[in-house]
Amino acid sequence: MRSSRIVLSLMAAALMAPISAHALLIQFCTPDCSIAVDQQVTVTSVPSQTVTDPVTGVSTTTVPIPTFVYGSFTITATVTAQQSGTLQRISFNPTTITANTGTTCSGTAPCHLQVIATSNANDFPLAKPTGGYPAGVYMMGSFAGTQAVGNGDTIAMIGTASSLVPVVSDTGTTTSLTSVAGDVINTTPGTGPGNVGVSLPSSCTGNPACVFMATTLKKAFSTQISETVQQTCGLDPLSPDYANATCQTQLRTQLDVLLKTPGNRVSLPLDYITTNFNPSQPNINPTEVLVQTLAPQFGGVEVNQLSIFPNYFSVTANLTLSSGDTIDPTTEEVFLRVGDFSLTVLPGGFKRLANGRKYKFTGKIDGREVVVTFSNEGIPTSWKFLADVHQVTLIGVPQAPLQVPVEIGVGNDIGSDLVTARFFGK
Repeated sequence: MRSSRIVLSLMAAALMAPISAHALLIQFCTPDCSIAVDQQVTVTSVPSQTVTDPVTGVSTTTVPIPTFVYGSFTITATVTAQQSGTLQRISFNPTTITANTGTTCSGTAPCHLQVIATSNANDFPLAKPTGGYPAGVYMMGSFAGTQAVGNGDTIAMIGTASSLVPVVSDTGTTTSLTSVAGDVINTTPGTGPGNVGVSLPSSCTGNPACVFMATTLKKAFSTQISETVQQTCGLDPLSPDYANATCQTQLRTQLDVLLKTPGNRVSLPLDYITTNFNPSQPNINPTEVLVQTLAPQFGGVEVNQLSIFPNYFSVTANLTLSSGDTIDPTTEEVFLRVGDFSLTVLPGGFKRLANGRKYKFTGKIDGREVVVTFSNEGIPTSWKFLADVHQVTLIGVPQAPLQVPVEIGVGNDIGSDLVTARFFGK
């Protein structure tokens, strides 16, 4: 692991470099970014970190941040911004945040890290009209470590899209771009100062106190929101130019992590994506683009059996991929939720077998013995899924005829089904 002195020197060099047309600003703050700038760790992308695909026109800025120590945390992150005519995204993938051993993190005084990534005003140059356009947020990952009952580690994320309009000098020269209005991505578009709700988890969107809290059973999270956000360009709605007004968009993400036990960590990919209508391709529905990019659904998930024993459970399912879709558990996160229990197998855990017709993970997750396999019989779009999880007692699972929700994800492909559980040994 590199020393923090070397890492901070690299960060300082990045800060001194000129900001590119696709610059990305990342702030690490503890306890939050209301502290003075000189107390934050700030990284700005450099021009060489931006590439544009000549075929698709997608510009991608990738900022790898080597492992460094900041306050009570050890952090490794890669932050990426992408933009094209119909796609805008800032993602943290992969990112790992660990509360250092020997710190004073506790349930009554948690260690709080806030990470904010903001696109440069010129990152997303396509002007968008006043009105609504699709946007979304997606968060997936897992905690590791001991979780206090009723007071585990927490995570929450806010995504904001702001309208940018030119600032014109007295001589008529455009001097800069300024933010006019920001919209937090909630299940209902915000329209005023009250639009301050936490975006994720989606189960309680709009409640500023809402967070995902890890428990002994539930340490993995996978949640998303997609909706239409409203964009204004700073003109009076009664202005004759209002209907034809256009403005650029600036994206900002805010990630809040509270770790309460030294040695605990959270690992995640975390994406914030928006799409907008492209006048040159009127046949493309931007909402469909958003859904497929944000968290595309499997073509089908059919859970065949859920067997529950006193200290382990087994679940089998058939997964059907959408046309043209593929999965690779060796490089993508695998997510499983059964009732209130959830876990995530991070990339690198699965072995590729039988020339890619089988993937298998065998190992420990949160101290539990876990075996997960994906296999097919030569049909790339049809997979059999099997998971055995030991050293766990599922609680609150309903008896027949009530059914249990089961959710399976590979990367950002996800699907769910309901199944009646079979109980053994009780």
